Amino acid sequence: MVRRPPFRFPLPITSQTIVGALLFAMTGALIGFYLRSWPVVWGGSLFGVLLGAGVGALGAHRFFVSVAIGTVVGGLVGWRAGGVDVVPLMAGTGSAVGGFVGITIEMLRGSHRHEREKRAP
Repeated sequence: MVRRPPFRFPLPITSQTIVGALLFAMTGALIGFYLRSWPVVWGGSLFGVLLGAGVGALGAHRFFVSVAIGTVVGGLVGWRAGGVDVVPLMAGTGSAVGGFVGITIEMLRGSHRHEREKRAP
């Protein structure tokens, strides 16, 4: 009889994984709150947890910093421009834009592991 090992989570659970899951879940929830739809809040949060945990497992701590800054700045711009009702949408949008900016910065820096391996010593 072949004995199978117990189930193991395929990705390491690190602080980056937890931060990513929380940050992306918050983004999905903010957009759902703005739309005033509980299914969108729960669906966006669940999708955010899965996506954020995946990105966190890849070790993207600088990416999370840019998303967090985008969330705060977007919320502040929304509050200043349109009042309290616009804050959740602008915070969610700001986090998405912050993510795009973070990815662009990472690409321009060329700090990916596979980029370093391609370079000559």
